[in-house]
Amino acid sequence: MTELVFNPLLPWAALVPVTVVLIAGCVTLAVRTRGRRMQWIVRSTAVLVLALAFTRPGVPVTAVTERSEAALDVFVVVDVTASMIAEDWDGDSPRLDGVEADVTALMEQAPEARYSLITFASTSQTVLPLTTDDSAMRSALDVLRPEITLYSSGSSVTAPRDHLVARLERAAEDRPDSARVVFYLGDGEQTTGDDPEPMGGIADLIDGGAVWGYGTAGGGKMKETRGYWTDEDVDYIVDPSTRADAVSKIDEGNLQDIADDMGVDYVHRTAGSPVSFDFPDVDRVVEERQETTQAVNEFTWALFIPLVAWLAVESVLAARRIRGLGLLSGPRRAP
Repeated sequence: MTELVFNPLLPWAALVPVTVVLIAGCVTLAVRTRGRRMQWIVRSTAVLVLALAFTRPGVPVTAVTERSEAALDVFVVVDVTASMIAEDWDGDSPRLDGVEADVTALMEQAPEARYSLITFASTSQTVLPLTTDDSAMRSALDVLRPEITLYSSGSSVTAPRDHLVARLERAAEDRPDSARVVFYLGDGEQTTGDDPEPMGGIADLIDGGAVWGYGTAGGGKMKETRGYWTDEDVDYIVDPSTRADAVSKIDEGNLQDIADDMGVDYVHRTAGSPVSFDFPDVDRVVEERQETTQAVNEFTWALFIPLVAWLAVESVLAARRIRGLGLLSGPRRAP
């Protein structure tokens, strides 16, 4: 059953008493003036219709939209250790600038896919669950921040393995017919002192992907991170063994090993190079969503139709009465 809503022009406390008084007056005059009883009955009805128009009745607007969604889940895994702000991307920009640019370009190639953003440093976390809301993904990339230097205790390039496997398994349970693709973005720098653990168990859960490497062989200096981006009053990280500015260099060997474990290709990313990836062919699913918006479809205009008709009749009757009194015939000339 359709819900009827009202948005009165006057407060109910004022509209209801005024309506009652006017209708009572019309009914009283209808009783006392028998010759014009029907006119006063019509007028009382007109008052009631006018009062109803002042309540502005309507029904909420329900919109049915169709949205096409690809049966494709894309997991973007990003290294957010301090080394990812080493200043050797496109000259002297942080590596994370390249990550943001590349992922944005990637999304343009498959706009109907579901995307999820996972970050890792000493631990890994899902920043954004799988969603088709590309604006949410772009916002998450805009606020992507590296770990705070003060709390950094070394990290492994394969730290996100367990978390990623769990997310892939969950996605396979939720949508078994969807293809799953993983993009791993990092510089491959291992800072725990131990060799990286294998990224096993992922290849059987995905239908493709890539490992993208960021950084240069010459490396770049890194500014201290305090939980926010700033160029003011921030020193470069110092290497305690040399007391000179620390330099982070890409480790393409580790990145190639990760790509081999995942069964995907490794690509060294540089500024200006196009982002190209052949996504697997997947079906398109069209979903209908029924949503009730805040808008209201008013039909106040329909109530004014009988009111206009009534005013026209009243005007004709008034003109006849005035003519009957001789007020419209003009002054009479003397004989």
